Amino acid sequence: MKQVRQAAHREDRIRRRLLIFRNTEQLLGFLFFIMIIFISIWVVQSFKNWMDDPEQMVLSQLTLSGEHTYTTEDDLREAILGLGLPNTYIGQDVNDIQQEVMRFPWVKQTSVRKQWPDRLITYVEEYKPVLYWNDLFLLDKNGIVFSVPLDRIVELQLPRLYGPESKAKTALEIYYKLENLSKKLANNQLALHIKTAITDERNAWQLMVEQCASGVCLENQEIKLLLGSENIENRYQQFIKLFPEIQLRVPENERITVADLRYENGISVQREKMGQ
Repeated sequence: MKQVRQAAHREDRIRRRLLIFRNTEQLLGFLFFIMIIFISIWVVQSFKNWMDDPEQMVLSQLTLSGEHTYTTEDDLREAILGLGLPNTYIGQDVNDIQQEVMRFPWVKQTSVRKQWPDRLITYVEEYKPVLYWNDLFLLDKNGIVFSVPLDRIVELQLPRLYGPESKAKTALEIYYKLENLSKKLANNQLALHIKTAITDERNAWQLMVEQCASGVCLENQEIKLLLGSENIENRYQQFIKLFPEIQLRVPENERITVADLRYENGISVQREKMGQ
């Protein structure tokens, strides 16, 4: 009897423990659900650790887009590797990469983003050169001075502008005014194109112009114009208007080499024999 009472007592305790479950299957289902939760947490944490491991997330592909002529993918690789993580890019912040790309003097603006799973996309917009500035630099249309490696601009044909370093924008504004006069007063028979413009600290200007007719410019027949520092535009305009008449007075075997426009009345002209 004692054993029977003990067995009954044990069954009663087990029954009390299972009060929240109607049967053993519900208990097993609950335990399975808890196991799934722990497995899910483990999977998420493992994936996060994998994502945070630079060796597992190498950005091995570079895409260069935007308005670029002088920027190369090798430039981007150098910029990224220069940040200190060889063979892997995931540890780099895209803002750091963007700042590094902006160090290239010819880059106007850039943006960098990552694309899953292994691509780095870099948009680059460059300054567009309109003139050479003091031979070693370039100017964009707003007078911004920048440089490009010389081996990348070997075939770049642009007019040349020379002047004090601090006066790039001012010099460019005057150049535009003079070049616009050339275009405004040009005709089908004759046009003057400014090939080189030089200014100094006193704002004295010299131009090297070439003669063009029907869109074709005469080679090796540039004319040096001395404009001085006053009434620069008026003096250049006067020369353009008088040039056809001056040409008529020059013998066929000679050409004008220098025109001095610094006189209040008249123009001084130097000539030389053709072929010299």
